[in-house]
Amino acid sequence: MKRSALIIATLTASLMLGGCSNRSIGHSIDDQFIEPDVAEKIRQAHPDLGSNSSHVVVTTYNGVTLLAGQTPRNDLKQLAEKAARSVQGVTKVHNELQVLTPTSLLARSNDSLLTTKIKTKMLADTSVPASKIKVVTENGIVYLMGLITRQEANSAVNLVQGVSGVQRIVKLFQYTD
Repeated sequence: MKRSALIIATLTASLMLGGCSNRSIGHSIDDQFIEPDVAEKIRQAHPDLGSNSSHVVVTTYNGVTLLAGQTPRNDLKQLAEKAARSVQGVTKVHNELQVLTPTSLLARSNDSLLTTKIKTKMLADTSVPASKIKVVTENGIVYLMGLITRQEANSAVNLVQGVSGVQRIVKLFQYTD
């Protein structure tokens, strides 16, 4: 019954936001189901990937999957990528995992605040299509995903550069032009 309610909620949200984005409703729904599948495959790939020794963030936009966060060893980073690639619907994997100890709760809280500041600025700026851009912040690094034009991407990057606390910007856009 829970899965039915989740599907209905997902469909409703996707239909409401469908006019705000240039990706299909099907892709929006697929992405929402890909993320937990990838996360589960990664946890199953090695015990350390599912423990407190790793912090893996999985985000998908239009079939393109971002792996961000930290893991203590390079072999775990590679295992996580291999697991992500094995999930049906994943068209590309950007493995941005850092070989480090996981960030603290304070750092994650700061990342959430930074993402909120960026999305708020995007919503206020008419040159940036906020509804078409997914913002993920991990350890001060801002990842931008979306299906947009090169001009829209440049506007988004310029906006993010002006936000205090951003350590680095990684563009993972798919371009429509």
